[in-house]
Amino acid sequence: MHILITVSGGIIDQVTFFDCRPKALRALAGFVKGMDPEEDDAAVFDPKGLVANAKNFLDETNQFIENSNLADGLVSDRENRNPIYIIGNAVHRLGFMVASPDDPLGFENPAKAVSELGQMRKEAGSHLKLYRVVPVEEGIVTRAELEQYNVEIDTEDFSFPLVEEYVTG
Repeated sequence: MHILITVSGGIIDQVTFFDCRPKALRALAGFVKGMDPEEDDAAVFDPKGLVANAKNFLDETNQFIENSNLADGLVSDRENRNPIYIIGNAVHRLGFMVASPDDPLGFENPAKAVSELGQMRKEAGSHLKLYRVVPVEEGIVTRAELEQYNVEIDTEDFSFPLVEEYVTG
């Protein structure tokens, strides 16, 4: 999730949400092209903080840098991919379950995802919801917590190097 916030005269003018960084940065660049640098400002944020602001697209004289590839440079290959959507049942008696009428379980095309959700809700009910898959890119559990969990479920030969990117401490 990325957020573009535009400011005019020191007051927040507009807040726009985007599924991916490339779209948010292109919108920021588009805004900067037509803004008055003395009165307006804008920035894109993600869950970790500031991604880019209007000044990134301006030269020393506050002129928009034409043919700037800055937006492309601020996007990693991983972020260039479109989001994946899944249909899920969060109230299943066994816990969260991904629901699908057939393969694939995930959809890149949002129109297809919403269409499939509509068809599935006809048969299964409106408790089914659409979710956006977000890759986990940081540690979410400590080694001690993971060791304790594996003791509780009697896992004897767990290999920590296979999941080290998700383990902290």
